[in-house]
Amino acid sequence: MDGKALQVAVIVVMVFSVFVTTTFPASSSATADSFGVEDANGYKNTYVGVPVNITNVQSGPVSCIIFNITYDKSVINVVDVQKGELTAEWENPSYLNFEWGTRVSLVYDTQAAHALQNGSTGSVVLLNFSVIGEPGETSMMNLTNIQLADIEYNVGTAPAKNGTFSILSATPVFDTGSGTYPSISGTFNGTLKPNQTITVYMLYTYPCPGTGGHSEYVKIWNSTGWNVTTTWDGYKGDWRNISFNKSFSLKANETYNYAIRTGSYPLIHHTNALPTAKGWINCTEFTDANGVVHYDWIPAIKLF
Repeated sequence: MDGKALQVAVIVVMVFSVFVTTTFPASSSATADSFGVEDANGYKNTYVGVPVNITNVQSGPVSCIIFNITYDKSVINVVDVQKGELTAEWENPSYLNFEWGTRVSLVYDTQAAHALQNGSTGSVVLLNFSVIGEPGETSMMNLTNIQLADIEYNVGTAPAKNGTFSILSATPVFDTGSGTYPSISGTFNGTLKPNQTITVYMLYTYPCPGTGGHSEYVKIWNSTGWNVTTTWDGYKGDWRNISFNKSFSLKANETYNYAIRTGSYPLIHHTNALPTAKGWINCTEFTDANGVVHYDWIPAIKLF
């Protein structure tokens, strides 16, 4: 065990000891309006980050947090725990997996300014789940044994906010269909407008037969400044798919911009506008690997 992990373990033991041996008046105990997770979802054989949030810290500051999260381990499983936005300066979280779920503990770095001050709201850790269930399956994400310690290690708690994790279907939610030749790699820019709200996690590029056609970079954004980006991991695993860090929704009848940089030879729809069963995709311009600009090339893709 390294020094930081040992420090976390020692302080956690101290907190448990205080909790067991000492009773404090309710007014001295750290608390919050809520502590827990929102509903989340993901595709089988992917990883999904689920933030654990605290809302409106009271009777703080909070310097140590311990909690259990119960879930169905045949559906999801915690494989890593990272710091949250409110605990960026804290020691790295510690966690233990059990048959019922995971116990998480984390402690501040002893700098009073880094403890969670009264009124604080945000994430305290990010749970990284491996998604192993089948499409359509769900798991509860229930928080229990929530302990919030102040800088004197008086221990309080907060109401749990529980969530549900759902496994998404692998059926494409937006599919241009297979395209044609001629083809060349390059960067596609255009718009897409779904006719129904779709949840997206991954993009598949139709390759020209016998080639390694794929997408190397994808950005999707709208006029509000919202955007998501992802990059390719190379020729390994399911390399024709490119995955985003987490799923997101594209709303019905709203226009989104896309930029897709491809490698090798993807199949192409040689038109400036293409209707699909789930909406329209348009070409603004395509700059090929030779620097030539085209205005009627749309990449053949599927969104999942």
